Amino acid sequence: MPQRHGLHEQAQVALVLFRIGPYHAALEACHILAMTDHPTALRTANAHSLLYAGGDHDSPPSRWLTLRDAHTTTNDSHSTWQLGVSGDITLRQLPADTLHPLPKLLLSRRFSTALCGCTFDQQQLVLLLDARKLSP
Repeated sequence: MPQRHGLHEQAQVALVLFRIGPYHAALEACHILAMTDHPTALRTANAHSLLYAGGDHDSPPSRWLTLRDAHTTTNDSHSTWQLGVSGDITLRQLPADTLHPLPKLLLSRRFSTALCGCTFDQQQLVLLLDARKLSP
């Protein structure tokens, strides 16, 4: 959720940035419960397998992001799952007005329903993913 700090400050959104194959991607940080070096959840998925349709995996995941499963309503151990990512993971606060929804033409041709928008970080295009629509 965007945060406001004052009348003249811009709303900020906390994002967790990582790479998926050749793409830079981000999830809103509020959906990430934890990060580990090894999978601990019963259900896991490699981000590359979920989102990159084509080519071989760059490398096995080196970090695991724990997310709440949007498809369950209970608080048992099955209500979380882990997304495996490779490389650096960065937490960034970006201005809310720099986050853009996908244009209609791209929306109808997206490779995953989790892809919901884009932004730029350090002159790199970043794909915004809706964590609630990711699933192992």
